[in-house]
Amino acid sequence: MLVKVLSDNVNEQLSRSRDQLRSVSTNRAGWQEEHIRSRGELNAARRSKPLWRQVLSVPSASEKLAAARADFSAREVVKAGRDVQDADRQVRQHGAGAHGEDLFALNLSALRDEWVMLRGYCNRRGETDCVLVGPAGVWAVEVKRRRVLLHAVGDRWFLQKLSARGNSFELEPAADRAGRSWPQQVGEIAQDLETWLRRQGHDVPVRTAVMVVHEQARVVECVGPGVDFVGTNPRQFMEYMTCGIDVPLLAADRCAAIVDLVVRDHKFHTGRRRSNKNRPRPR
Repeated sequence: MLVKVLSDNVNEQLSRSRDQLRSVSTNRAGWQEEHIRSRGELNAARRSKPLWRQVLSVPSASEKLAAARADFSAREVVKAGRDVQDADRQVRQHGAGAHGEDLFALNLSALRDEWVMLRGYCNRRGETDCVLVGPAGVWAVEVKRRRVLLHAVGDRWFLQKLSARGNSFELEPAADRAGRSWPQQVGEIAQDLETWLRRQGHDVPVRTAVMVVHEQARVVECVGPGVDFVGTNPRQFMEYMTCGIDVPLLAADRCAAIVDLVVRDHKFHTGRRRSNKNRPRPR
C-alpha cells in the first residue's frame, strides 16, 4: 500500500499540546517558587514584629502584606496545577490519536501497491483520518484510539469508557467537538467527496468506516450503524474491504485519477481555510 500524507493535523496538535504543557508547567514552577518565597517573607515578618504583637497575635503591616502575597501565590499554584492537568490530558489524548492512526496504517500495510492511503483528507465538511483508494473502491475512514465499549445504533452512537481494569462507566455520546456523532462525522465528509468525484466524471460510491483501534475496545451493539463498517480490528476491515463486498473493480488508471482528484480537492479546501483564517476581520 502506498501512503500519501495530505496533512498531519494530529501530530501538529500533539506538538502544540506539548508546547502548551511545557508552558503551563513552567508557569506552575514559577508560582511554586513565588509561594515558597512569600511564605519565607511571612515567617520573617512574624519573627521580626515586637514581642507584644507576637504574644497577642496582632499582625504587623508587613505581616499582613506578606500574608496576602502568600495567599495569592497559593491560589495561583492551585490554578496552575489545574492548567497542567488539562494540558497533560490534551497531550495524552492527541498522542493516543496519533498512535491509533499509525497503528491502523501499519495493519493495512499488507495491502498491495494498487491501494493508496491518503492521510488527513480535508473538505468543506471537515477532516477525516484517511481516504483509501483501490481496486475495490473508495473508503473514508475515521480512526479512534479509545478504550471503550461502543454501542453503534443508527446514527446516534454511545460509548462506555473503560478503566485499565476493564470497569465500565456511564453511557455518553460518541461525538466530535462539534456534536456530530462518529458516523455523521465521516459520512458528511464522504458524501461531499462522492459529490466532487461525480462532478469530475467518476460516479463511484465513497464507503465509510469507523475503526476504534484499542486492545480493550469492543463493539457490543451494532444495529443499522450508519456506516459500511465499524470494528476494532484493522485486519478484519481489510478483509471486508477487499473480499467482503461484491463491487465492480476499478481499473488502475481510474484509481490514479481518483487519487489525483482527492489530492486536488484537499489542496483547494485547505487553501481556502488558510485564506479565510488570515483574512482580517472587520472592526
